[in-house]
Amino acid sequence: MKVYRFENDYDYKDLTFLNKEDVRLFSTFKGQKINQDWNEEIFGISEDKHTRGKLLDFDSRCYGATFIIKKKFEKLFIEEFSDIIETFPIKIKGISEEYIYINVTNVVTAINFNGLDLQESLSMMRSANIRFNFEKIENETLFRDAKVSSNYYCTQKFMDFIEKNGINGLCFDEVGTAT
Repeated sequence: MKVYRFENDYDYKDLTFLNKEDVRLFSTFKGQKINQDWNEEIFGISEDKHTRGKLLDFDSRCYGATFIIKKKFEKLFIEEFSDIIETFPIKIKGISEEYIYINVTNVVTAINFNGLDLQESLSMMRSANIRFNFEKIENETLFRDAKVSSNYYCTQKFMDFIEKNGINGLCFDEVGTAT
């Protein structure tokens, strides 16, 4: 079974946090349920030299460990993934359309680090040949790893869901296999 990490489609503009406190806050989200006050307006559009000429009309972005989609897709995500996600409203400065943050709470021991020392583990994570535990993810669609929770991983089923619903703004990199 192939496993993918999803990232931004770089044809679209990138997001940026409006303040450093939000960067720190989002770095603490490792798949646990979020039980705190929620600040909606935390993103802006990155307007540096690398984003000139890029498209602004995106449906979804994955910025670091933050996964957002347009609010109009929220019902689809809740219907399909209600047992493994939480959704929170997000506003992006300069964009009138509403978005939501999707907190993926499905955390599994997906990556197989058995028999690897630190250097080998780091090398594997940088490669496109990550070893995943098949028995841990054979029934999964969308998940985070227990040790490397800052990435979102998925299977073909999630990619099919995104394509079927015409959601743009993401791309999927094959990063390994589960055997």
